[in-house]
Amino acid sequence: MKKISKKTKDIVVPVLTRGAKCDVIKVEDALSGEQFDRIVDIVKSGGIAIFPTDTVYGIGASIKFRDSIEKIYRLKKRPRKKEIGLLISSWRESSHLVGRVSQRVRMLMKEYWPGPVTLVLSSRAGTKALRVPNHKFALKLLSAVGPMAVTSVNISGKKPASDFGDVDINFLKGADIAVKEEKPLSGLPSSILDLTGGEIEVLRDRE
Repeated sequence: MKKISKKTKDIVVPVLTRGAKCDVIKVEDALSGEQFDRIVDIVKSGGIAIFPTDTVYGIGASIKFRDSIEKIYRLKKRPRKKEIGLLISSWRESSHLVGRVSQRVRMLMKEYWPGPVTLVLSSRAGTKALRVPNHKFALKLLSAVGPMAVTSVNISGKKPASDFGDVDINFLKGADIAVKEEKPLSGLPSSILDLTGGEIEVLRDRE
């Protein structure tokens, strides 16, 4: 690994050489001031992060960086027609992405978030799938960097990674930073509820 000095609160941010794996940080260390600030800087600069959620490991980037999101599509071999879901830190943040929602939708947000339920909502730019994860690190990161486009760390159609040891090496080579839990995650992907019509449509049930 080659390092260059980048002045962000006097933290040296590593720049990975081609083919090298990204740095892996334990979640308890990632929550600390210096390491957390480093991760935030990477994501705010367009970097790709792998991190745990309350369901499975996710790989994501800030919604401000389309090129980074396109790279995630390539790593995952995900069809472009399948939009990547967005993680946010609070139901209140949804208004910036989908505009004002009905009282009924707002009540569902408060009921299910934070938690393993993705809500598909209408917006001027089409539909968007939003979720607030119930995970301490994920919520802290999202609060600091804003909405992120996040998908499970697996080749499209394969089983998502609930244990960090199951994360494919190609994802670790393609990401800029990774956060690791010592214990396996639940392994159950979120339920998906479509709220774009008059009735609630269950697109995926985690049970």
